[in-house]
Order: sequence, then structure tokens, then C-alpha cells
Amino acid sequence: MRDRRRTAIFLAFGAVILFLVILTVLLKLKDNHVMNGKKEFLVRPPAVAGQFYPEGKKEAQEQIKAFLADADSIVSSPQIIIVPHAGWQYSGPVAAQAFNLIKEADFDKVILLGTVHQVPTGKIVVDDHDFWQTPLGKVPLAKDLIADLIDGETIVANREVHKNDHVLEVELPFLQAVLSDFSIVPILIGQVDDLALSVLAQKLIPVLADDKTLLVISSDLSHYPDQATAKAADAKTLAAIASGSREEFDQTLANLENQYPDVDTFACGAEAIRVGLLVASQVGLKEAKVLAQSDSGVVSAQTDRVVGYGAVAFWLKQGQSLVEIDQEEKKILLSWARQAITDYLATGKISLQKAPKDSLEEKGAVFVTLKKAGRLRGCLGGFEAKESIWQAVANMAVAAATSDPRFPPVTQEELEDITIEISLLSPLKKIKLIEEIELGKHGVYLKQGNLTGTFLPQVAQEGNWTKDSFLGEICAQKMGLKRDCYLDPETQIFVYTVDSFSE
Repeated sequence: MRDRRRTAIFLAFGAVILFLVILTVLLKLKDNHVMNGKKEFLVRPPAVAGQFYPEGKKEAQEQIKAFLADADSIVSSPQIIIVPHAGWQYSGPVAAQAFNLIKEADFDKVILLGTVHQVPTGKIVVDDHDFWQTPLGKVPLAKDLIADLIDGETIVANREVHKNDHVLEVELPFLQAVLSDFSIVPILIGQVDDLALSVLAQKLIPVLADDKTLLVISSDLSHYPDQATAKAADAKTLAAIASGSREEFDQTLANLENQYPDVDTFACGAEAIRVGLLVASQVGLKEAKVLAQSDSGVVSAQTDRVVGYGAVAFWLKQGQSLVEIDQEEKKILLSWARQAITDYLATGKISLQKAPKDSLEEKGAVFVTLKKAGRLRGCLGGFEAKESIWQAVANMAVAAATSDPRFPPVTQEELEDITIEISLLSPLKKIKLIEEIELGKHGVYLKQGNLTGTFLPQVAQEGNWTKDSFLGEICAQKMGLKRDCYLDPETQIFVYTVDSFSE
């Protein structure tokens, strides 16, 4: 009897211990997993709440409200903002100057972009949790867009890199306070080269062509100079950023590093800023403005060793018109395109010379189409306004003549029988409904994963196509997909307009 009682006590004690172990494990997991029916959602819990910003919901909301109350307002919302990421007591008022401009804006996606501060990596790293948690609640991640960005080589998914990093997390409560019903794409840039930055920028350009997407770039400025040096240096850095020029930004940083060699850095998010400048220039930069500048010494009164902060806003040329040139300039471009092909067939080199008019040095996206006896003989171009229309016409004319995989290279003998057409393109604009497409006016660019395809608007007119056949031909001919791929929710649809002219 005594043995039975002892055994029962032992089993009961063991059961209690097992229960406590299971309860402990569940408590540890509860911040990272949320159950909804049978689906399990992964949640990134806040890593720096209570350190960089308040841990309590009410206190966090009150601080943000106070910061925003002291910030200026502007009628139109910018589409790219650069904000600092220090503790809110130091950088919150500066960040609020940017976040206040997007208050109640109609953004449904926010790309959070910064540089790695915790876990070293040679990649660009996207977080792929289902939600990010802050004291103000959970925010969903834009999983479809994240899947599109990841290529497995340059851009990868890695939750551990994001796990304890603060540079994106500190911005999220501000976004929760000023926006509603949005999803996020958290991206941290590691030690990567310019090619990797360009890869990311090219993936973000069509995303930012949608005016419902906001890009938030997280970066502090100078690290640990005295306050007077920080004020002077940061003013130059902010002016270079607001110029919109990647080259001017890089040159300014180089000059500051030579002038102040003991300063650790003049922009800890320099790589993220470079990506933002590339995206802004190629989507189309309408205006940029420095909103605020400060430093940690203003709060701490320690002026011999400070960190600088600044905020900048960019307005993009969403829905802007094409590069405008007159009839004389169009004739000059057509003659230049023919000369470029002629010279290349004779020398194997693309002509390089300054445009005869400054207007032709403006950056623009160009397609060049070649026809022989009324039939297509070559057509190539690009959507990136990364060079002058003058040089883009030369490059695309040669490419259409020699590199269109559908045709053999044009020969010198047949060149006189070829007619040249040039199309100047507007920026891409993302749409949700095919009803928004105006046949004959809009060119269409489709994207599904890594597959893309496009037709210029004149193709629909020449083929006497319906809207369905126009889109179906892009899917089948250009993307190798089913003809109705444009109806797939995974397919992104963009439109653009052109100014076309020919010989």
C-alpha cells in the first residue's frame, strides 16, 4: 500500500514537472507563433521596445503624437522618405518631420530599407515572417512582393539577420500611427558591391512606379564627431542626398572622409540611400527636400561626441508626361539612330558624342523599332531612364539592328531598305484592373515572377487586336505563358504611354 502511494506521488510530481516544461516552451513560442484555425503564422516580436522606444502601447502612442504635433505639414505626400533610427528621445522629432507628411496617405505597401547593424552578411536580406509586432500591434508582411524580390543569390530571406536589428523596427510604430491597412517589406543591406545595389534598385523601380507604395530609408548621419563638425558635415550630406544624384552623394561622402578622417561614418545607411537615389532617378524625381537636421548633443548636451540625424523627402513623377521634344529634334534623333547603326556596322563601335541640343541630353526610356518592307526587322529598348535619350537612341538602335534574338543581324547592304521608328516612353504606372488599359494609347508591361513581357501601344493598332488578344500575345509570345496569364493574381500589370515617330 505504501509503495502504491509512493508511486502515485511520484507520477503526480512528474506530471506537474512535465506540465511546467510544456508551459514554459509554449510561453517562449507564443511571441513567435500565432494560430488562426489550422494555419500557423510566424511573428517577429519587438527586439528593442523598452530600449529605443517605449515598451507600452499608450506611452509609445503619446510620444509619437507629441512628435507629430511639432512637425510641419505639406499638402502632397512624398513617396520616398529618409529618416534616422536612433532612440526616439534623440531622433524622434527629426523622423516625425518626414512621417507627418504621409499622415493618412493612401499607401498600401511600405518598403523598409536599411543597412545591417547586427549580423554581418554579404547579402541583401529580406525578412519573411508573416507579421512584425510592435507595442501598437501587428503589421502583415507583403509576402507576394517578398517572393518576387528574392533571387536566392544577391537577395535572400534570413530572419536571423533581422531578429535583433533595430534600424527598421524603430520606424514601424510611426507608420502604424500615420497609416492604416498596409503591409511591409523589411530589407537590410549587408556588405555588398554596386552590382548588388543595382539589382535591388531594378527590382524596386516597377514597385515604386505604383503610387500606392512608400519607400522608407533608415539612416543616421555622422558618427561621433564634435557637434560643430557634425552640423557642417551633415548639412553637406543632406544637400547631396536632396540633389537626387547618386554621383554627387558618393563624391560628397568621399570629400568628407578626406576632410574628417577620424569620423567613423557620415551615413550609416549609405548603401540604402544609394538604392533610393537610383530608384528615384529612374522612376522620375520630381522634387526633393531636406526636412530637418539635428544631433544627439541637442538632447544629451554632450557636444564633443555626437551622432547626426536628418530627414529628407522625395516626390516622384507619378503620372508625369513624356520627355517633350519638337519636330526638329525628332528628325535629329532619327538621323542619329541611322548614323549609329551605320557606324557600328563599319567599325563595331557605338558612336559617342555630345547631343547637338541640351534637351536631348535629358534622361529618358527609349525603344527603337526597325522595319523592312513594312515588316518587323528588330525592336529593342528599356524602361530605365538611366542615360540621355541621345545616347539611349544610339544604344537601342544598334541593339535592335544586331541583338534582337528573333532576327539575324542587319547587314550594311540592307540598311537602306530599313525604316527606323523611335518611341520615347513615360514612366511605368502599376494598375489593378485591365479596364484601366486604353487600347492604342497604353503600352503594357506584364511581370510574373522573373518573367516579363511588353508591347508598345502601336502594336495593338497595327495588329488590329482586341484588348484580350493584345494582352494574350504578351503572355504567349513574350513570356511563354498561357494566353490568359494576365488574369492570374500573380501577374503585375503596368501601363505606359509613348511618343513615337519614324522616318
